Amino acid sequence: MSEDQIKRKPGRPKGTGSIQTMQQILRTAAFLFMEQGFEKVSLESVAQACGVTKASVYYYFNNKSVLFTECLQFVLKMAYDQTSKIVSSTGSLKERMLVVAERHMNNAHVEFETMMREASSGLTEEQITSIRTSEQAIHELIGSVFQKAMDEGEIKRGDSMLLAHIFTAMLTVRNRKEIINNEKTVEQAAFEIVELLWAGLEPRS
Repeated sequence: MSEDQIKRKPGRPKGTGSIQTMQQILRTAAFLFMEQGFEKVSLESVAQACGVTKASVYYYFNNKSVLFTECLQFVLKMAYDQTSKIVSSTGSLKERMLVVAERHMNNAHVEFETMMREASSGLTEEQITSIRTSEQAIHELIGSVFQKAMDEGEIKRGDSMLLAHIFTAMLTVRNRKEIINNEKTVEQAAFEIVELLWAGLEPRS
């Protein structure tokens, strides 16, 4: 939505009409959804957290399912961009994937699949597909990095997409208090995950 389109939209509530307001609502709602899940978040709670009226939220997003979809697209795009930057940097693949693991696990959020199951009854097939497509883009990015490392002999050959899904699935232990607690930090867990993964990936001499 462009600045001009926002300005032309009739009947806007006081305090709306800017890209900045829309982005503030999107960022705040994304944080709430990722922290609390789908059911516990309402447009009213988003409005309160943003310091705007409920009508202002409705002005940009017709309903909760639209807001949820836009938020997840926003979060997944950020995750993709951040991951792409890390895996394109210097260092060994193992070093780069450790950074990916640490960054991902330091972002506290509810388990993605649990949140999607919770939200699915309120989403259209098109909305679910759009979210899954964005999610898959991250797996494809990581898979391509693993495939390149396989082609260059840095790791053993195998199914790069399977490996990408295994890697991201392992990072979901971030939500387990029996794993991440006062005795084990996120960084320690990320290190152990990558070490465990590489034990099966290093080429045998």
